[in-house]
Amino acid sequence: MKESLYAGVDLLSLDAGNTIIFLDHARLEAIAREAGLEVPAATLIECEGQAKRALSGEGALVDVGWSHKLAPGAASWGVMLGTLFSRAGISPGDLPRLLDRLWESHVKHNLYSKVPEGFAGAMADVRAGGVKVAVVSNSEGMLESLFADLGILGCFDTVVDSAKVGVEKPDARIFEIACERTKTTPARALHLGDTMATDIDGARNAGMRAALVDPFGHYAGLHPEVPRVESAVAAARALLHQRE
Repeated sequence: MKESLYAGVDLLSLDAGNTIIFLDHARLEAIAREAGLEVPAATLIECEGQAKRALSGEGALVDVGWSHKLAPGAASWGVMLGTLFSRAGISPGDLPRLLDRLWESHVKHNLYSKVPEGFAGAMADVRAGGVKVAVVSNSEGMLESLFADLGILGCFDTVVDSAKVGVEKPDARIFEIACERTKTTPARALHLGDTMATDIDGARNAGMRAALVDPFGHYAGLHPEVPRVESAVAAARALLHQRE
């Protein structure tokens, strides 16, 4: 990784899903099976990448009507999960009832809920080293309660949840809110996320540096101009090394 990516960074901005908290594909498989639909977790991992790339215009997004579509943050959530399961072979007729089941489970306990080993310690260390840490996420207004349940809410200086601030990535404004709350500037911020269309393009729109977290190789061979980082934990350690 080029050292200049970390030079002069005072704010580490993090997407939530698949950067801090990871999608539980086995749980998705189980929920689908309860609805009488068989989709292996390995297929869901592959199709998640296809859905991400569709957000950048590489293929069609799937947007169907379902019961909770008008809930805060639900529309974009439904498009992502609907596209994912559509690519996995679920028919348009089955998607609404599946999305209803997924949403009900998601509200009870976020489908993105797996925290990487060492995350809390790495965030504590980087903050002790003088770097602020913010979450910038397109979400449903439940991130702070989820982070509290997972024991990681104290890892962040601020949580910018799109459902609460009324603006979503890739709009530059949501990134600017993170900078304002942490009293930093976009030029001294680095954003990490797993999706080109929202995270990388959005952060760059705001004047931030940006790097892709791609643990499943969803963008393998694509966008070679975009820096990659192994994880938020690895980036925090690199930031500390740079500051030292």
